[in-house]
Amino acid sequence: MAFPNDRDRQLQRDTRETLAFADELMEWMGTFNPQRKAARVGLIPVDEEFQLLSLRRKASSLYRSSKVPAAAAVYGPSQVGKSLFVGRVLQPQDPHASPLGRDENAGPPAYYPRLSFEHDLNPRCGSQEATAIVSRFTTKDRFDEEARQVQEYPVLVRGLSRSEWLRVLSRGFRSECSMPGKEWMFDESSLEEVFSKTAVKYPAWETDRQWRMDLLDVYTYLQRREPLRYQVEEAYVNGLLSRYPLAHPGYVDIAAKLCWADWPDLTALFLRIEGFLERIRQHGRDGILLHWAAVRFLLDSQQKSWHESPASFHFPRVDWCDIVDQFVDGWYVLDYQPGQGPPREPLTTIQAAMLEMVIPILPDRLNPEWRSVLAEIDFLDIPGMRASGSGETTAVVDDASAPEAQQNIVKRGKVFYLFERYIEELQAQTLLMLIRGGKLEVSGYLKEYVEKWGLMRYGKDRWPHRVQDRPPAFFLGLTGIDEEFEKDHPTSSLYDARLKDLVHRTFTEVMLNFGGPGQPFTNVYPIRYPGTWDNDEPRRRQFGRDKWDKAREAFLASPYVQRHVEDAARKWDIAMQDGDGGASLLAAAFRHVTSSHRKQDELQSWQRETRQQLENLARSWLVDPNANADRERRIRLAQNVLDWFLREPSLINRRVLAMKETLSFRRGDVLAIADIADVQQEYLNPLPLESRLPDVLRTMLRTWATTWAPDRWQDYTARHREAGQWLDGEAFAALTRYLADYLTSETVFAGLCDRIGRVAGLKVANLADRRVARRKLVRMILNDYVTCPGDPAETIEPLAENGNRPPVAVAAVNGDSRSTPLLTAFVERWQVRLPAVVAAGAGNKVNIPAGNSELFEILQNYGAS
Repeated sequence: MAFPNDRDRQLQRDTRETLAFADELMEWMGTFNPQRKAARVGLIPVDEEFQLLSLRRKASSLYRSSKVPAAAAVYGPSQVGKSLFVGRVLQPQDPHASPLGRDENAGPPAYYPRLSFEHDLNPRCGSQEATAIVSRFTTKDRFDEEARQVQEYPVLVRGLSRSEWLRVLSRGFRSECSMPGKEWMFDESSLEEVFSKTAVKYPAWETDRQWRMDLLDVYTYLQRREPLRYQVEEAYVNGLLSRYPLAHPGYVDIAAKLCWADWPDLTALFLRIEGFLERIRQHGRDGILLHWAAVRFLLDSQQKSWHESPASFHFPRVDWCDIVDQFVDGWYVLDYQPGQGPPREPLTTIQAAMLEMVIPILPDRLNPEWRSVLAEIDFLDIPGMRASGSGETTAVVDDASAPEAQQNIVKRGKVFYLFERYIEELQAQTLLMLIRGGKLEVSGYLKEYVEKWGLMRYGKDRWPHRVQDRPPAFFLGLTGIDEEFEKDHPTSSLYDARLKDLVHRTFTEVMLNFGGPGQPFTNVYPIRYPGTWDNDEPRRRQFGRDKWDKAREAFLASPYVQRHVEDAARKWDIAMQDGDGGASLLAAAFRHVTSSHRKQDELQSWQRETRQQLENLARSWLVDPNANADRERRIRLAQNVLDWFLREPSLINRRVLAMKETLSFRRGDVLAIADIADVQQEYLNPLPLESRLPDVLRTMLRTWATTWAPDRWQDYTARHREAGQWLDGEAFAALTRYLADYLTSETVFAGLCDRIGRVAGLKVANLADRRVARRKLVRMILNDYVTCPGDPAETIEPLAENGNRPPVAVAAVNGDSRSTPLLTAFVERWQVRLPAVVAAGAGNKVNIPAGNSELFEILQNYGAS
């Protein structure tokens, strides 16, 4: 069934509704939070505003993903024939009716009847470099709805986000530049020093939410690749970003130090591309629209100023001076106006900013074998790395002042990053890896990326040893067939050598143990391009057909072919057919294995998680006007938690440990509080410590209750599913909210502030010792209050409203008098204190904040009240 099917439409509705929910909450917050702030009732902390913004972005991303079908991708090192394969896929059934375009009835410039991918779009420059942009071939019904309105410019180029641009530049730096040594490593002390020095130069009043998100994204990406260099946990970095608000130059300075060792030329490059991306999005349009004649320039890694193609019916020669840039209906457009150019923006800038080129196709105009494939799925051409050249272990340049060096850094960064991005988003359900003859210089990277793809596609429990799909969704294509015996007589050793490199050097585990121990991988196809790289029938007759007959015999005689190429004779014979070259077999296999089910499952899971987080956040802002009902509800929740502790005696220990671990504050959480006495008060905040501490502490406790603790509970329970029935995530989120209400109540909060204030103002001569002592003691105080729960020095009597239920002895429940004393104390203490503590958080008087009824209506409209 073509995309979208019924489930796709349902996912689109669900993700669209989640996005609308987030949008309404954003609008509500913008309207009523200033009123809440003025009245000092129900104020929404900055961290929760940031969380809502993050969830809104995630909801938007999920909605966009729901509109994109699963795809098959072709990948491999540069110069293995990916573009030739794409040209084979896009061959028209009728040469007078091109499959390229959105509407063949529109006419030029939207549709040219004899437009050819090979002769009009694909640059013919013999470059050894990757293009560094993903090409997506899709149908008009899957094309961007806003871009679809501007029919004259049929091709869409999506740009990088700032977060993606940071990751691209970081990755390229690691590939092409000499890396600094131990002096460029980040532990807690050195990273905080970077932030503190930058904050002195570029101070600000508040944290830029978007920059915080982008820096956290890129830090997580870098830490995953280099954990020894980036030793600090993400939560600690988040704490530093909250503690040290910066102006825009300050964030750029932090990014430069983290990502590319503060090389000034790369910082200038970053700012140049960031500025271009801001300009093309200034009218709210996300991308660039192209005339067909401009496509070749953006795909040409050599950046030639002109392109000639004598075989082209429409554009035999196009100069860069024939292209102009302008804004049309808010879109940045590259148009074809002969002699009126060139564009004001340099080609290098435009290419660096590109993420994906979306090219529309008309499936009905394709050959039959590919027509049904492209009607259901998108087809991706993902750029591959250089087939030869330096890797990350070899220093390439010591400075990046030369334009060529900067271009190489960007290209390599995008080539490495793009494949990871598309795999992580489950966009490539089927992967065709093309391999040409000769020794692979990039075998290590190919192995790494295929492993990542396999784990995402099949899961770590199945890949590669338990994959039973026949055929599997991973394909190996052998290109450059004819060149192997151009000078020498074909022998089986040619094909042994080709496959031996794959078996013993590149994909060893996949090739030898696919689907089970000792089971060979057999989904290998010879692929030819008759009339281009390989000889067509007339040329084979000219050189003597017996040479290809002997090549066939040698191919079939190869022991490696016999083991790893299933149905080798048929695959060889079809590869020899002009107009096919083996592509038809791949089309049939793609139709069989490419399924959207896995992507649909993941998308549904993410959508539900995002929706639940939005609901939890919104509920935390809602106040129940009925205090007694609220109090009773809290008591019931407390008793449910206690009953859950005691329900399964053998699991009490694990449940207590889980509760203590997830409720406890971590080191990065307390930075803003522990260091408040030192934070920039000299030039940004002249108020004394006792005036600043309460608001900061309230904000942190609310963030702990609505974000940190619930998220950690969800992560913990997901990692320990074997430990029976866990407390429901919604109930746990309610528990933390109620605890935060108690801790911020008048009777408790003053004492907590006093204790923390004394520690935060602690005087120790040595700065490092002072920080360590403050942070450790503040964390101990907070953890005592949330796990006790309440003030550990306060005696709390059993709650009368709870029926004066006596605590149940843990030893009696376990039937074991030797129960751990700490375990016994924790559960029995909670039986006495928890109902009283959560009930006290309701208070005696409820102040209804501004927008409460409107928020209730929003939650009710989305079924979350």
